[in-house]
Amino acid sequence: MRFALVDDRTEERELILELLFSFAKDNNLTFHADNFKSGEEFLAAFVPYSYDIVFLDIYMDGITGIETAAKMRETDSRTLIIFLTTSQEHMGDAFSIHAFDYVKKPIQKQKFFSCLTDAMRLLPKPNQYLSFLSNGTELRLFYNDICFLRSFTHSIEITIISGKTYSVYASFSTFTKPLMEQENFLLVSRGILVNMDYVTGFTAKECTLQNGISVPITMRKQKQLTCIWHNYNFAKLHREATERSR
Repeated sequence: MRFALVDDRTEERELILELLFSFAKDNNLTFHADNFKSGEEFLAAFVPYSYDIVFLDIYMDGITGIETAAKMRETDSRTLIIFLTTSQEHMGDAFSIHAFDYVKKPIQKQKFFSCLTDAMRLLPKPNQYLSFLSNGTELRLFYNDICFLRSFTHSIEITIISGKTYSVYASFSTFTKPLMEQENFLLVSRGILVNMDYVTGFTAKECTLQNGISVPITMRKQKQLTCIWHNYNFAKLHREATERSR
């Protein structure tokens, strides 16, 4: 697990780190934690989807934790944010940014552990995201955030729904194996795997996706690919209707 600790007080960061070590020992976990003394320092180093949880102090010199979180949310909608503060004055602002929780200082061990236990239930299981190195940084992308993957000579380009791309040096067949086992991913041509949740249609030569993205397909399989996509959407709608009627 990866944590970021953002607080302008060294003693507060040390306390959180001590609590994390204690929690990890009790729960047989391994983790890595990065420390930042300001929101500016954190944002300068921040890579979307590289952390599981970010602990953010609200009152800091420079930009506030709320402002830091808002900037972070522009590129990362998934990472859990836990605010740490001496006052509940900004609770409304915190939750408008989709913070997971709000822990009041001085931090109590029992409250901190309870918060982490609840957060752990929301974190993805290993088979729900891809973990890889991109430009020397470990990243984790939820399957559902991936729009498509494209193979190049020595690398794979991953495009997420926002349009942002990541490059990873790996074998396409090996890297995409867990995605190929998911019902929503479809190989539309050699070296191109799309998430059917973001497909908007097929032409004779291309698969069109949301945000105006198009990728080439194996033309002789256009009818087959279209049929698979329609069947997937039908099954998805049927499943959603069944869940709503329960």
